[in-house]
Amino acid sequence: MLSSIYTPPAANVQEIEYDGCTSVIVGKSASVDGSTMTSHSCDSGTDRTWINIVPYIKHEPGDMCEIYLQPKRTQGPDDPDRLVGGEIPQVPETYAYMNTAYPVMNEHQLAIGETTFGGKRELRSSEGLIDCPELYRLALERAKTAREAIKVIDELTKKYGYNDGGECFTFADPNETWHFEILGPGRGKVGAVWAAVRIPDDHVGVSANASRIRQIDISDPDNYMASDNVFSLAEEMDWWDPKSGEPFEFCYAYASRTSMGSRLREWRALSLVAPSLRLDPNAENYP
Repeated sequence: MLSSIYTPPAANVQEIEYDGCTSVIVGKSASVDGSTMTSHSCDSGTDRTWINIVPYIKHEPGDMCEIYLQPKRTQGPDDPDRLVGGEIPQVPETYAYMNTAYPVMNEHQLAIGETTFGGKRELRSSEGLIDCPELYRLALERAKTAREAIKVIDELTKKYGYNDGGECFTFADPNETWHFEILGPGRGKVGAVWAAVRIPDDHVGVSANASRIRQIDISDPDNYMASDNVFSLAEEMDWWDPKSGEPFEFCYAYASRTSMGSRLREWRALSLVAPSLRLDPNAENYP
């Protein structure tokens, strides 16, 4: 059951300059003590600064989960001005999590970082119910691992739709780290298009306001995941032709690699952790 009282207007997400969010993700074999890590610096000066811990809750059959509009702009957990966009059926239990403008970690040590890349304007849909911060919350409430979080997001966006611009989520649980990118399904549609790549245990990754996922191998589910429409939507929009012989590359189909500011941040982070690679600061793509 879906109840909605508001749909945000479609926006030209390519006209907005995203230039201050950087997320670094570290596999367990790349850290000194075997910990996985993810991080998130946020460039949005209007986001809330308050923080609270939401406890574990056991829910009753028939309970509903309210979906909020722009929860990162609220003045506190009981802000009377916060807007409810709709509701979805609640799950039997929700896990405790650290709640900020972008919720960051739950009781099972599932953590999320984020960076916005915008993506192609044609993908933004006003028909979806759930935005980026609410996907964070729902994933942390309902998942114990990075893989589970991605599956939760897939199920929710298929049914209720994603209404935000292109976002990168960096997931870390005690064993694995994943780089996940999501965009809307196109104007007038309910759903999303997304892809996810597992960061090898001995690797470090970085995302800095630019789509980073290139080729994906959906026949290798240990290391790649993607939405059902990941190839077909690009074909439908004439952004990729399988008959051309060119490989499908997610970042070129759905976004761009044109921001020098983003690429320089990627280069600097990677040059610090792996100087032996001698990466070119003017390159278009990095490992």
